[in-house]
Amino acid sequence: MSIIDTFDNETEAMIHLEDVCQKSTIQLDVCIINFSYKIMQALIEDDLIELLDDSIIKSVSGNYPIYIYKNTKIGVVKTNIGAPLTVGLMEEIGYVFSCKKFVMFGSCGGLDKNIASNKIIIPTHAYRDEGVSYHYVKASDYMEISNYKIVSEYLDILNIEYVLGRTWTTDAFYRETKGNFLKRKLEGCIAVEMEVSACQAVANFRGYQLYNFLYRADNLDSSKWDKGILSNIEIDERLKHFFIALEIAKRVVNNE
Repeated sequence: MSIIDTFDNETEAMIHLEDVCQKSTIQLDVCIINFSYKIMQALIEDDLIELLDDSIIKSVSGNYPIYIYKNTKIGVVKTNIGAPLTVGLMEEIGYVFSCKKFVMFGSCGGLDKNIASNKIIIPTHAYRDEGVSYHYVKASDYMEISNYKIVSEYLDILNIEYVLGRTWTTDAFYRETKGNFLKRKLEGCIAVEMEVSACQAVANFRGYQLYNFLYRADNLDSSKWDKGILSNIEIDERLKHFFIALEIAKRVVNNE
């Protein structure tokens, strides 16, 4: 059976969230998902977030502490790179804390050398070069990102510059080949990352709202790979991205 035939909306899932997770009495209005332990450390040290629970969401790999931004019902969590884990974390937070809205941000590789390092990118569509999304949504080449116009409107209000464009979601960091790069670039992709198409597919399936942006770290649009600011971005810049996500989250809550 081909992966394009994987989506099954005719039979019931054999494992349910309620089989694995215990529902909390606490509800989150929205949850911010990020990938940086440095951001989490800085927020904790600056006393901006407080621990909500450090054991309700867990796996054999360890626990996933859930924080809240102080004096709000905005959750903050660090995931790890990759679609399967991030999707699972989103689903479990959605169930445990009755959370239906997620703001996600992280770094990406650039596919257009004219996009400056650290530039904000708002994905409009994501190429489905991963496996997770095919279990949640019928097969297609691209996943439309539902709330990109809302994210762009919020950034306009905040006077933050950004670029709109397609992204390429892949499972294989070390198999971003020259040939595939050229194909995606010709189709209008300006970024490559590892979660967006899958998270949007799950949002569509579960009835969540996803608000996503990226920032350009490394660059593939050169004679050889340019590491750029990948792994080297200053903490002040990392926190700027978090506070952009926080402003989006606040507006998502207030515009209900």
